[in-house]
Order: sequence, then C-alpha cells, then structure tokens
Amino acid sequence: MPSQKGRDLLLKIGDGAEDETFTAIGAARTVAMTVNNQSADATSMADGGIQVLNAAAGVQSLSLRLEGIFKDSAAEESLRALAFSRAACHFLLQFPNGDSYGAPFVVESYNRGGSFDGLETFGVTLLRAGDGVFTAAGEA
Repeated sequence: MPSQKGRDLLLKIGDGAEDETFTAIGAARTVAMTVNNQSADATSMADGGIQVLNAAAGVQSLSLRLEGIFKDSAAEESLRALAFSRAACHFLLQFPNGDSYGAPFVVESYNRGGSFDGLETFGVTLLRAGDGVFTAAGEA
C-alpha cells in the first residue's frame, strides 16, 4: 500500500444547516485521530483469577487533535465561539485515500498563540459527542 500525504488529512466544521456544508478550519500542520475502546470487566469468581473482558458492554471514545494556522478570521471565530459555547457541532475528517468520518464533537481544549515574527497558530482537541458515520472512498 503506498504511503499517504499527511497534508491531505483535512478537518472541516459543519455550518449546522439542514443540508450541512463543511468548511476547512485552516492549514493544519498536524491532525491526529485516537479511538479508545474501554471494555467492561466481567470477571467472576468462577474465572479462576483470569480477567474476562466484555467489549460489547464497554465505552468507545474518539478524539481529534488539530494544530495549525487558521484559513481566515471566520474560521477562527467559528471555532472560538464553539469552544466558549461548550456545544456539540458536526465535524468531518477527510482522509487522503478518500475515506471520511463525520460526527458531532465538543471542544475539549482550544488554544491560540503566536510570536512577534510568525503567524498566529492554534490547537484544538475535539471529543466525539455522539454516533459517527465512516464512509469508505467511493461510497459517498
């Protein structure tokens, strides 16, 4: 399988409309997705001291981490307003091979910074706040 370009991994924010339109937040320098599957301990005394896990009863979480520079002031305003509102919003993660994953997310952390001789940067961590939809390339 050929390697994929990290710069083609895009995170887009939804506009909340009925027929939702997604817009790229900015020029991402790094984007990372983490899936955690926390299983439930179903060990009983009859298990002879060997732990038994029940994955179906556990909790799955998904987080996205994005660092980069904003596309424009509208993108910064949208993300900042979402961070302060603590509300869920739909985001779309597009992978270089054409796959995509969309779900509602809440902003766990948001930061902005910059230096006197550089561009303003930002970082955001998003936590999935509901069911998501994975779409394989070519299925859309």
